[in-house]
Amino acid sequence: MADTGDFNHALRQEQENSTRRFSGYLLPDAPSEQDLLTVVDDYEAICHANIEAILDRFERHDGSYPFVDTKLDLQSGADFDATDPVRGRDTIYGWIQGRGLEALAGHAHWSERSPDARTRALTERLRSMESVVLDSLRQLRSANEGHLFFFMSPDGGPFVLAEDGSQAALAPDPETPSGYSDLFGSKGLFAAARDLGLPQIEAEAQAWMTEVSEDILARRFTSDQQPLDPTNPIEALPGRYGHGAYMIQLGACALGATAGDTGAVDMGLRLMEYEIGTHANMGGRVAGFEEGDFWEFVGEDDLPLRMEDGSVLCDPGHALEFVGLAYKFLRAAQQLENNPRTTRRLQAVTEPLPTILWQIFSLGFQPQPGGICKAYDLVGRRPLHTDMPWWSLPETIRSAAFCYRESESAEVKQRSLAIWRDCHNAFVENYLRPEVHLMAIQTLAIDGSISAAIPATADADPGYHTGLSLLDVIELFRE
Repeated sequence: MADTGDFNHALRQEQENSTRRFSGYLLPDAPSEQDLLTVVDDYEAICHANIEAILDRFERHDGSYPFVDTKLDLQSGADFDATDPVRGRDTIYGWIQGRGLEALAGHAHWSERSPDARTRALTERLRSMESVVLDSLRQLRSANEGHLFFFMSPDGGPFVLAEDGSQAALAPDPETPSGYSDLFGSKGLFAAARDLGLPQIEAEAQAWMTEVSEDILARRFTSDQQPLDPTNPIEALPGRYGHGAYMIQLGACALGATAGDTGAVDMGLRLMEYEIGTHANMGGRVAGFEEGDFWEFVGEDDLPLRMEDGSVLCDPGHALEFVGLAYKFLRAAQQLENNPRTTRRLQAVTEPLPTILWQIFSLGFQPQPGGICKAYDLVGRRPLHTDMPWWSLPETIRSAAFCYRESESAEVKQRSLAIWRDCHNAFVENYLRPEVHLMAIQTLAIDGSISAAIPATADADPGYHTGLSLLDVIELFRE
């Protein structure tokens, strides 16, 4: 049996080698194609280091913890207290397991095609972990009448946090509508089943994704997110309808379209047409707002929802993420043989994307210190919540890269490069931690200090926001 000290030394050496391949290159004012290829090299180093750390953390449990484990402090790299009710190992986040499963499948697809032997060597490990997490996710769902929940115990018991911080059990109910854990879980299960060649489970996941889509379109969908940041109220309110689920489900439609499902193309178009027609101000549709404005919530009348103080909330990160997932879906849909009507619909929903990208980036990006604010008031034209979560930067890098590649307009290309440059440089300079597996700090305050705020889950990103976004950029430039 290998000496533990030797193993740990070898592990540290490999982590150092992965980090050493990362150059930290910053984009100049006017990036050239070669500049872009240089940062794409760094994106491969980031993805490699991130997912390898996730594999290492999984394998160290030697089968005793069959879940994605990103329960670490992103400043120090140390494990969280195992008994912490929010951060500990007995708190399973449905969001993280679903996102993590999709990330494992996406990284396996990338690694097996990589020209780098060290990256190709990750493939077998990725699929081994992917298979175990897939089984665990299905068991969690089976224990919960076909659903997943934000907080669960390792045996699947759903819970919420009581006022005293203790865990209060929830009773699973088959009549519960779909929530975000179901959304992330279903598309993660689909991606993994397809990657692993499991057609029966793929069909199971496809049916689950369809249930989620139907709940979204019927406005039955509910958020299962639990409040962990008192400055970011997330409770569901009657008559308030957000676009988040529509936007994220575009990722599921992209997966389906890539698999050749024409039904996924129609569903993705319905989601995009709703978002652009209800949440975006295109062609001066709603008086008093600027072209390309994108509001987070609408009321029963499908108009921008005004808060008690008269403000209209925009979540810039969500709007910018929409652009990237929309392009990802459209790229997959356009690979299929579409009838003339579908082709016209695809063209119609493509046209507003550059305007939304530029407008929302202009509103949300904070040049000092460099990041995208969490909330912006479209009436007062000012930031409402100046915390800057990490995830909106790689998501916007993906959006800008797609826009740069897909557009034939010189002006759109130039603007897209400027957005990519600013997001890339802010991400590298302010968020990335080379000493912690090239992972990113979750949240910065407007003064550039690290914020203690938890943007959604205490668990770190399992290769979803950062990894899958950057993998799409890598694929665009490695074709």
